[in-house]
Amino acid sequence: MTESHKSDNFPAAHHYTFRTERLRFRPLRLDDTDGIFALKSDPQVYHWTTPQQHPSEAQAWIRERLQSDEYLSFCVEELLIDDDAHDDVAAAKTEEKKPKIVGVCGGTHLPEIGYAFLPSVWGKGYATEAVKGFIKFYWDTFPNGYPSISDADEKKFLRAVTGPPDENRSAAASIKVLRKCGFEYWKEKLEEGSETMLQKRRE
Repeated sequence: MTESHKSDNFPAAHHYTFRTERLRFRPLRLDDTDGIFALKSDPQVYHWTTPQQHPSEAQAWIRERLQSDEYLSFCVEELLIDDDAHDDVAAAKTEEKKPKIVGVCGGTHLPEIGYAFLPSVWGKGYATEAVKGFIKFYWDTFPNGYPSISDADEKKFLRAVTGPPDENRSAAASIKVLRKCGFEYWKEKLEEGSETMLQKRRE
């Protein structure tokens, strides 16, 4: 299920929500600062770059993505068992168990995509589920490619960038996830070190 909502505060931001079997995808909000900081300050998650040191960095990261149409980023939350319940008791229980952000996923300088999840949910298959879900959402919603992409060829695929797998265990795991989602080896990017680049052409 995909929904779109409008906001006047950040007109360049997207307003889509959708779900997979176990995950909810929704747009970033400024009040996500604490959740995003918990993710981006974790050295296990961002060991390949400098983890954030202060919540203000997380808020700046959110603002950047809300103010530019180059991004199509989502907060990822675990779906609760009673998410679809409508009675008052179930609603109260749901509020008590309000879902926390477990990761982020989406487009970053499209057609490039990226994702990251808290270590507490590693091993659950969320990364694979999220990337597959985003790919489906993307092509269902933008069958001719994302509007802000100017290059005609780049409208036809999504790509992901990782570190070299022989030097980075996390990169090897990421490549495994991407291959499960239909990405294939493309080329190495030599700027700022060698990086494996993978792409998925529109089916």
